[in-house]
Amino acid sequence: MKLLVYCFVFGAVLYVDASDGVRETEDAVNHSTNGTPGNGIEMILNKLDVVVDKLQKLEDKVKKMENDIHEHRSTFEKSQKDIYAAVHKLQYDVAFNLTEIQNRNQEQIPLHKLGQPIFSSCKDVPSNVSDTYTIRTESDSEPFKVYCEQYKFGGGWIVFQYRHDGSLNFYQNWNEFRDGFGDLQKEHWLGLEKIHQITKRQRHELVIEMKDFNGTYKFARYDAFEIGSEKEQYILKSVGTYNGTAGDEMRYHNGKKFSTKDRDNDDKPYQNCARSREGAWWHGRCNDANLNGRYINADDGKSMSWFPFNSNWQGLSFSRMMIRELE
Repeated sequence: MKLLVYCFVFGAVLYVDASDGVRETEDAVNHSTNGTPGNGIEMILNKLDVVVDKLQKLEDKVKKMENDIHEHRSTFEKSQKDIYAAVHKLQYDVAFNLTEIQNRNQEQIPLHKLGQPIFSSCKDVPSNVSDTYTIRTESDSEPFKVYCEQYKFGGGWIVFQYRHDGSLNFYQNWNEFRDGFGDLQKEHWLGLEKIHQITKRQRHELVIEMKDFNGTYKFARYDAFEIGSEKEQYILKSVGTYNGTAGDEMRYHNGKKFSTKDRDNDDKPYQNCARSREGAWWHGRCNDANLNGRYINADDGKSMSWFPFNSNWQGLSFSRMMIRELE
């Protein structure tokens, strides 16, 4: 802008010089009137200098304003980025803390306070759909989940042993059989302590389903079943009258304590039947039921077997043990 003003002034000076001859008379008049030659041009130039100076100051102010705007914009953009980052971090922290709180609450809050229905047994479940449900054996006891068979044999059965594909290793120790292991929707052992808590309060019946590797299906059913406490080594206290197609084998185990590979409670001295048969059970003198044995299609005494099924120890492909309360 300053350069434009100077060009304008320079053009005006040239114009004035070119007009000197024409304006001699006017200069003479000016000389006689004002007493100073060229005073008018000087006044114009002085005024132009003032204008140029003001324009320069104005230009400086504009540049300063532009610099200030640029600085403020940079500061604003930086502040905006910082705010976005802070908000994002806050959102992350809140979400993380909420997740932690929910996890802790789920660990600490009993199942019946999470809105899940609690039943006294599978027989009490109103649905005819076989699935996992939550039961409580006593009014003041901690509820736990079980798998309910709601179709076979009239439904209402608690499944406490299930084997069908060999995906789960059943050669476990005492604590595992006491507490339970596996997936309730798949192969599993519910746990001796839970079975004791269920059967001690009311009379229960037992049904055992079996199938060999040829697809032959048989079952054994008893009108009574109860086991003792851990202090009693989960002794098989009661096995009722048998009926079915698989043959009566449980009567030989009635009154026997439960044995595992690390807890020898059988009647046979100098031998742990659970170890030699590779299956935890209510062993007497290594009798002919070994439904927690190895999942193999073999007749070697260590397989998951039920001797009366085919009068041998041939391995079975399917075993399911279930109990149901009696009225």
